[in-house]
Amino acid sequence: MSTIFPRWMNAIPTATAVLGFGALVTVAAGITYYFTPEYWRVGYEPVQPVDYSHQLHAGTLGIDCRYCHTHVEESGHSNVPDTGTCMNCHTGVGEQAYLERSLWQAHLENPNLVKVREAHATGEPIRWRRVHKVPDYAHFNHSVHVNAGVSCYSCHGRIDQQAVVRQVHGMGMAWCLECHRNPEDHLVDTDEVMVTDLNTVEQLLASADQPERGLALAEEHQLQPPQNCGACHY
Repeated sequence: MSTIFPRWMNAIPTATAVLGFGALVTVAAGITYYFTPEYWRVGYEPVQPVDYSHQLHAGTLGIDCRYCHTHVEESGHSNVPDTGTCMNCHTGVGEQAYLERSLWQAHLENPNLVKVREAHATGEPIRWRRVHKVPDYAHFNHSVHVNAGVSCYSCHGRIDQQAVVRQVHGMGMAWCLECHRNPEDHLVDTDEVMVTDLNTVEQLLASADQPERGLALAEEHQLQPPQNCGACHY
């Protein structure tokens, strides 16, 4: 009696199981690598069209973050400064300005500043590459956090020490909830220290009495960070 199916078809179940297991492993590995912020965002440091150094401007020169990011205390978003803000400092009268003539000439010839000047002259914005971004289905309000006493340091780290901006935290939901559940670990008294004074804030948050001080601030300002879904997903 002849067989209905050829013998090689006996290998189909085994091959299907192997391929299915391989596909499952591939999907799991892909989700782990691409969908988890700690894997694909921490350390993200894109090359920018202009080599702007926060280490120089915010660190060495001591420029307050809010001079460039002017709306963090009143807006849900932190604005990227336009070239007009840059030109407030990088311009001169009679090619003198605040620098000696030789230094001012070098200033004029700096290739990065040439790009900024050209962008300002033409009105064409510099296409900065965004570093910190939460998913479109989540909303982070800068003004709420800054006015509550959460420093730039808690999310961006010592950005005043970064020659190239990079992401230092994963910014996943668990990371956000950890702060909402224990806000005392990140609160500073804005009457005593500026939220943009990253060096002082770093020392305060690392001090042994920070939990006690933070709890007192949370109670004083009646801060109760929400933990329900609607707080961020709306």
